[in-house]
Amino acid sequence: MKTHFENRSLRNIAGNALAGIFVLCVFAFTIAGQAPPNPVPAQENIPTGAYIIPMDNFHQGNNAQTTFNLRAYGLANLLLQNNIPVKWAIKPGKAKDDTDFTASFTRVQGTAGNASGTNIAFSGGPFVIMPEFAPVVDTLIGLFPTVTVYRTTAPQLIDIRYTVTHKPKVAIGPDGGNFGTNVHQSILDSAGITNYKLVTDDIINSSSCFSIATQAHSTDPTFVDLYRQFVVSGGNLLLQCASVETFENHMSGHFQTTNPGYSLFGTNAPANAVDTTLIYPEGAMPFNQFIGILANQDGRVTEYAYAPGGGAANGNRISVRNSGADSDKFVATVSGANGPSSAGGSVFELGGHDYARNNTVFPVATALSMINGRRMYLNSLFVPVTRPQACGIEQANVLGYKSVRRIVNLDGGALGAGDTVRWTIDYINNSPVDVPNFQIRDVIQANLTLVPASNVVTFVSAGSSASRNPAYDGVGNDATSDLLAGGALLKVNGRIQVVVDMVVNVGTPNFTVLRNQTVASGATLVSSANSDNVDATNIDIAGPGSTPPSDSVPQPQNPASIDPTIFTIAGPTAASVSIEGSVRDSNGNGIFNALVTATNAANGVATSVRTNSFGQYLIEDLQAGDLYVVRVQHKRYRFPNATVTFTLNDNVTGLAFIGNLPEAKGGREEVLSPVKRKK
Repeated sequence: MKTHFENRSLRNIAGNALAGIFVLCVFAFTIAGQAPPNPVPAQENIPTGAYIIPMDNFHQGNNAQTTFNLRAYGLANLLLQNNIPVKWAIKPGKAKDDTDFTASFTRVQGTAGNASGTNIAFSGGPFVIMPEFAPVVDTLIGLFPTVTVYRTTAPQLIDIRYTVTHKPKVAIGPDGGNFGTNVHQSILDSAGITNYKLVTDDIINSSSCFSIATQAHSTDPTFVDLYRQFVVSGGNLLLQCASVETFENHMSGHFQTTNPGYSLFGTNAPANAVDTTLIYPEGAMPFNQFIGILANQDGRVTEYAYAPGGGAANGNRISVRNSGADSDKFVATVSGANGPSSAGGSVFELGGHDYARNNTVFPVATALSMINGRRMYLNSLFVPVTRPQACGIEQANVLGYKSVRRIVNLDGGALGAGDTVRWTIDYINNSPVDVPNFQIRDVIQANLTLVPASNVVTFVSAGSSASRNPAYDGVGNDATSDLLAGGALLKVNGRIQVVVDMVVNVGTPNFTVLRNQTVASGATLVSSANSDNVDATNIDIAGPGSTPPSDSVPQPQNPASIDPTIFTIAGPTAASVSIEGSVRDSNGNGIFNALVTATNAANGVATSVRTNSFGQYLIEDLQAGDLYVVRVQHKRYRFPNATVTFTLNDNVTGLAFIGNLPEAKGGREEVLSPVKRKK
């Protein structure tokens, strides 16, 4: 690039009488970082009436395709700030500037592009918004009247790279020597994005409530380690120009490289910049979603290469590089500090100082190529992140609840073969938009038989509507396992409750665990919603005072886990009882192959089992009425409360041990008390 001198507790849920209530907070499923998705996800069926914010230079620029309206990013940001999911359409494996999808449309706002069209190509990473959000979207787009917006006139299969649900919030780092003054702020201002803050470096850390931190020209390495904490915790980071040297080559940096880091080129760098045709190795990379070339900008760091003895780290990928003999010199790169399967932890690095400076100083740089440098910065804002829930950066979504109840035969005995169980399922819409085409799927698990026509809608509220599916049989993961008839509507603040009864099959072995879990879907849900997890705080889930009845079964579940509702078939005699539970880490993940041992304190007889891949275990044929010492062990995990002692009078479910890897810090480690059940 050309060189010019710069002028600037886990809760204790066992035994809780209210523990028959479940909650799952649903967040968007995302593909992390910039690596190509593997496997490539199926195309999404985008219906008629969906909105398109075009991101190419014709539909969002002018007929000559020599400019681009940066306020298109501002509109996408405004939608996200108002809890509207935005789908980012990028065709996997495409070459730079290739088509992302074709669509038939009519223009609803703006003057760029065509007023309407059929099977017209869109490129540059367009944004798509589902039609169910129309009432809100119609109001918000009017706040960006110069932005061209289309609506589809026919359904279309489209490749969606991300369904973006986080609310961008940008931390702009301090300038070094006043050379970076206003570089990034001016980009955000021109795009109409106001949700940023000029910060001092010391406030960035693992708990900082920003989606991305950006450094235009940092020369102070004092807080590089804090920025690393921010990245590892799931925040994204963009380093530009001098910041590449300050952060990447610092001993606490190396976000993209192994030691010694990058060799640097540019004004005042150890070596002069180069000026060759730029190459874009990955056209489908989100960082590269702009049409045309990137300007050869000046700056203290204009390009960089792996230093002798160094190399790539954290899956570093090349976004833009030079060509010919200088093809080893990069202009833009992206790495993923937390691996390819995690949202957040992306580190973007970009050479060149300021892509908004007076273009007449650099006669080889066209206005569009300068705009494209600013587009790369704006693209980084929409790459998914992971931030603390308390930050409010993630959008609110539908919450799914299931209260667990049972119907037992008239003998009043423990649940056994031939008895009937009733599953009560509640979903509540705590999101800001209605959920049309709401559906609850319930596939009947082993050892259970449906009571015909027992799927009944028992409650709806706030204008919601739903009716039972008369074809429900619970067999197979298909439409016959949908509890509701088509066309159900879950309104904002509304609730839909359904019950379904199942008989325990005759011949079901004693101590069999009966499982059930439902999955909800809907037009505006960004992901499916499992009915899951105990939430003892929602005691009125089924209406004021409607706590589960006394014969409901408390569920021994970790609030961070994905577990089904369970019942356990009672044993045949008072002399033979069992202990069932789970071994998990502090994030709710099951620990495989943990050794759980129950030792009879009276005679020293020990019975040991190993946990399965879900962290579950079952110790059977224990002596009722005896004192038992139960201990958990694992070669990798540590359990400060690894032993629990109690008199085993009845079958026990829900004895859960929680442990952490030795290096984990701040995690909660505890043992959850068992849930005793009548024989």
